[in-house]
Amino acid sequence: MHRLCLLLSMSIIAAPAAAAPDWRQAREVEVLLSNLDIQPETIRLKAGQPVRLRFVNNSHIPHSFGAGGFFRKAEYRNRDKGGVGSGSVQVGPGDTLEVVLVPVAGRYSASCSNLYHRIMGMRARIIVE
Repeated sequence: MHRLCLLLSMSIIAAPAAAAPDWRQAREVEVLLSNLDIQPETIRLKAGQPVRLRFVNNSHIPHSFGAGGFFRKAEYRNRDKGGVGSGSVQVGPGDTLEVVLVPVAGRYSASCSNLYHRIMGMRARIIVE
């Protein structure tokens, strides 16, 4: 029994570590936040491939892009880890915010956190295949 445990422990230790993502290869996807709209309405990404999400707020008021399940499951560059801890990003009027991550397969909903904006259709879908 001890030999079996020792062999299992050795195989786990000897297993190659997962390769770190090459963040420089991240494909850029622009997400436009404007008054009562998110474009594109459907954001399509590839699971396991780094992506640079560039959120652009071209309105005169702040907007958020909330996608809790999507953001919680993703892997981030060290410097982007703290930016989406709440499951959303906040983008000020006229500002741009970038988040680089590796998405996990699934279908996710996204919306502005402002209830009125959400009711009026400020929503999107994220499809990661």
